[in-house]
Amino acid sequence: MKTKSMLKRYFIIVSLSVAVACISFVLCTGQKLNKTVLQAYELRMNGQADSAKVILEQVLSEDSTNAVAWYEIARTKHHMGLEDISELISGGMADIQQTVQKAVENDPDNVIYQYYKGLINYSILNLGLKTGKDDISEDFTRVVESYKSVLILKPDYHEAKLFLVELFEMLPSNMGGDSVKAEKYVRELEEADVVFGAKAREIVMPENANYVAFWQKIKENQMDNADVHEALGRAYLHNDNVEEATKCFEKAISLNSKKNILYVDLGRYYMMQAMQNPEMVDSVAPLIENAFETYLNSQPEPINPLKAFVISKLAMIKFLTGDEEGGNKLHEEAITLDPYHSKAFGTPSQILFDPPDEISRVHGYFFRPF
Repeated sequence: MKTKSMLKRYFIIVSLSVAVACISFVLCTGQKLNKTVLQAYELRMNGQADSAKVILEQVLSEDSTNAVAWYEIARTKHHMGLEDISELISGGMADIQQTVQKAVENDPDNVIYQYYKGLINYSILNLGLKTGKDDISEDFTRVVESYKSVLILKPDYHEAKLFLVELFEMLPSNMGGDSVKAEKYVRELEEADVVFGAKAREIVMPENANYVAFWQKIKENQMDNADVHEALGRAYLHNDNVEEATKCFEKAISLNSKKNILYVDLGRYYMMQAMQNPEMVDSVAPLIENAFETYLNSQPEPINPLKAFVISKLAMIKFLTGDEEGGNKLHEEAITLDPYHSKAFGTPSQILFDPPDEISRVHGYFFRPF
């Protein structure tokens, strides 16, 4: 006959065994689902976004609380939406906004999801501005709250603060702009980091300021900083001094090979010249092709979605110069690499392509072409 103490001990052992089994089941299931999410991400990087979406939908049907799956399916929808910008504008972005919100709700302390949510909210605000939306106040508030949430989780996430500087500085006061708040964030960044402080200060400088001289001065003490050479190159590009811009970009790439995407910006710059002056197409076509091909042949090797984006632009140049056969060949190559590659003029944000567990250091200007 079992005594009370024996029964109690038996009960504790059984309870612990059940608890351990449950924990093991949850951990194994979570690991399995997260491994599947990573597989979906890799499929998308290899031009199979549609298959990735199907897999992620299955994961979420098994566990609707899987935050990383919500995050990855939001990015997958975003990626696929780039193939048809009009559809993305008409309702796709709102769907992505709701999807990434699910990731945040299920893992509110994950700064990766919060930062991407901020980018989506900013994109929706920007679309509203471009399409003449009557009331953008709610959209504006969402952007501000998103990036403030990011900074609560990670106070040194300087890229988030840069977005706030641009937001408050570039919008008129009747739309939420506030130069005093912009200046506050600028000073905080200047105190925290020389280069990010300079990036912030540049945003609030007068339009007629000498941006080249500004960045040349910063460069004096930051000779080995790739971001500074990139910023100086963009300042030269703003002044249509593409020769000096190219030198700066090449220096930035030599310091940080991951900045090879700057070759794409050079190609896009020449494309803008051709688009604004059609008579220049034949003369700038070789420059466009050289910039894009340099990127395609650079290291680290570009991922398929960006390869496809650049090759589609090369196809466009072929068509514009009358080489229909060459254009068709390149167009098919782009589709093979990624059927959902972006049709927009702007380079897709790297935040779409970073691994799902990696904090993105992406910052792009919404009010600048480069």
